[in-house]
Amino acid sequence: MTVKDYCIEIHKILVEVGELHWAKCFRNFISELEAAENNTVFRKILSIYGGMGSFNDFVLYHNGTLCQKENEALSELREGLYKTIGKAWH
Repeated sequence: MTVKDYCIEIHKILVEVGELHWAKCFRNFISELEAAENNTVFRKILSIYGGMGSFNDFVLYHNGTLCQKENEALSELREGLYKTIGKAWH
C-alpha cells in the first residue's frame, strides 16, 4: 500500500466510528498527497505520532463502547503508514 492508501483506509475507519477530528486531519493529508507526495507531507503525517494525546495513543470508542475490531485494524494501519513513510523518505 502507498502512503495515500493507508491514509484513505484510516480515514474510512475514523468516519465509520464518528471520530471527526482525526478524520478531518486525514482528509487533509489525502488532499495534500493528491497534490504532491513528498517529504513535506510525510513530515506532517509523522508529526501526529509524537507526544501526549497523539494519534499514536488514540483509541476508538463509539457511544462509550470500545471498538475492538476497528482498533485492531487502526493499529495495523497506523504501523503500516509509519513504516511506509520511513521506506519512502528521501
